[in-house]
Amino acid sequence: MATLPREVEAFVAAASRLTAESLDEVRRSVAAATAAGADDALRPPALSAARFSALKRHVRDAFGDRAMELRSGRPGGLRSAIALTTIAAQAIWKREQLGPERFRALTGPFEAVGIAVPDGKSGT
Repeated sequence: MATLPREVEAFVAAASRLTAESLDEVRRSVAAATAAGADDALRPPALSAARFSALKRHVRDAFGDRAMELRSGRPGGLRSAIALTTIAAQAIWKREQLGPERFRALTGPFEAVGIAVPDGKSGT
């Protein structure tokens, strides 16, 4: 099983503690960017199958205790939280492959709700 970088683990832990309202704000921000045509900028960098599987499992586990809460809010709340956190975590993991604008497009919605994101200069 692939080991996640510390920055990725820290980001996922912080994202999983966001309020449901903050997670909705992240979702709205990404939806607005997508509607404005930022699809390419919002495409995360690829991870190997083993790394992606480890990341996906880690994110699902991080949100596991909140599943009922996020499901009982708006429809798709849990699924959205997991998907958006996974995408931003991929950007943090592979940030050396991204230009600054694309890195901020992928991580900025989380920064806007108070999550610390490492700079876009070095990943693993």
